Amino acid sequence: MPIFDWLMRLVGDDYLIFTIMALILISLWVGFRSASQRELNQRTVLCAAFGVGLACAAIHLFMAFGPDRLRPSDAYPALVNLLAYGRGDPSFPSESVAVAFAFATGVWLSKRGGLGAVMLLMAALLAFARVYVGVHYPLDVVAGAAIGILSSLAAQGLLRLFEPVPTWLLKGMRRIYLA
Repeated sequence: MPIFDWLMRLVGDDYLIFTIMALILISLWVGFRSASQRELNQRTVLCAAFGVGLACAAIHLFMAFGPDRLRPSDAYPALVNLLAYGRGDPSFPSESVAVAFAFATGVWLSKRGGLGAVMLLMAALLAFARVYVGVHYPLDVVAGAAIGILSSLAAQGLLRLFEPVPTWLLKGMRRIYLA
């Protein structure tokens, strides 16, 4: 179906889901009048951002030392109909899915209701779309999701472990009107 192919190409792209997630994080950062709610939301954003950083570091370490696996469209050009632009980096694990799940898990850890669930759904939709458009194998996106989830869990633990640092960071950002 051409309309479904177009939709999966749009969702599986590197921009749509990440733009929506970034806008959600910005709205969490600046959106509430209550000081206590704003601080909780800003800590949520810190956890998500730190989780993304950890996920990217883990992916790049894996890509530096792990196997160089061809993407499905490169390995099986006669079988896989590539619906997105070709990429030159290894297929395993999916960095875009890891980043999406790190964002989503970072938000879900403090907002388990609607917003966290919506972001997890968007990350899962991105993972499905990346397989559908032919740039990843299913195991690539499963590994990416696991890395993203574990990275945000680690970020939350590290932020709690080094607790005065996030508080000082937020206070410093408030002094220069960034929080």
